[in-house]
Amino acid sequence: MESIEINEFKNLPNGENIHQIAVLSEISDGLEYEILSDEDNITYIDYLDLTKTVEVLAEFFDVNASALAKESRLCAAALGSSVETAFEKIIESDPLSITGGTLGFSKEVTIELSMQLNAMKIRNLIATSYSKEALEYLQKHTQINVIKIKSPLQELLGFNAKDIKVTPFGYLVQEQNTSKLTKSSFKVAGKIKPTQQQAEDAIFAWKIAKYTNSQSAIVVKDLATKAIVQSAGNLADAVESAMDIACENSKEAVLAIDGVIEQTEVINAAIQGRIGLIIEAGDSPDSKKTISLADKYNISIIHTGIRNYRYWK
Repeated sequence: MESIEINEFKNLPNGENIHQIAVLSEISDGLEYEILSDEDNITYIDYLDLTKTVEVLAEFFDVNASALAKESRLCAAALGSSVETAFEKIIESDPLSITGGTLGFSKEVTIELSMQLNAMKIRNLIATSYSKEALEYLQKHTQINVIKIKSPLQELLGFNAKDIKVTPFGYLVQEQNTSKLTKSSFKVAGKIKPTQQQAEDAIFAWKIAKYTNSQSAIVVKDLATKAIVQSAGNLADAVESAMDIACENSKEAVLAIDGVIEQTEVINAAIQGRIGLIIEAGDSPDSKKTISLADKYNISIIHTGIRNYRYWK
């Protein structure tokens, strides 16, 4: 295998597996950050989780947002009136992934929040700032890797102009997915108009869909994820699994699909979960059929004209 020359780097404990050697090399115009914990034992996987977390936080840089990642996958995301409220929604969404997970906040971490996080045994914590009391507590009483984001979050949106992947066939290069919903692309396709809360949840869900692996189904209610299913064999299975995870929380909630609905089975699964709104790209030859079925069961349909496919992490 051809070697890559890296002039300045720091050794990591290991790669994805213990037997793999890994290093971290800084890039120009990358994230400016500071590790505030006494020990730096951040691993290769940790950096993947931190990347996923800050990508989502950047989408919501101007509000109280929280995001949870584990095993290089987004597990939950939420907005709240405060960081504490956002964190409460994260706990409700995916309590199991918090242990050993990477948690991020778009605003200052307080002492009250720090004490909660210690009890949850998270592995990595990344935020834009920490109160003096919170930082002292985290450094003295926890083994959490504490990282401070020093770059403005909004500057992280599409900070790399190109997405480059190495394959046996050569380098695959594409533009980053910097898509945004606009008034011209965001349209109600069916007869049922969404409520104001559903419309807000739909926009939130669509932003989250940008950071999941296709095929994905995201259930959102009250600006918090209730289920995230990704890398499914097909959309119908993804939606059925999402309904099982969300349970009662799927009632009148929003379902975001990262691409196009091409099977009525997807709508049928949403009907079983009593979904209130579905947001999708909406350029399928079968769109008229799926819209008609959604109308029959009083489900709003929003078409974005944008696909959020993400096939390779």
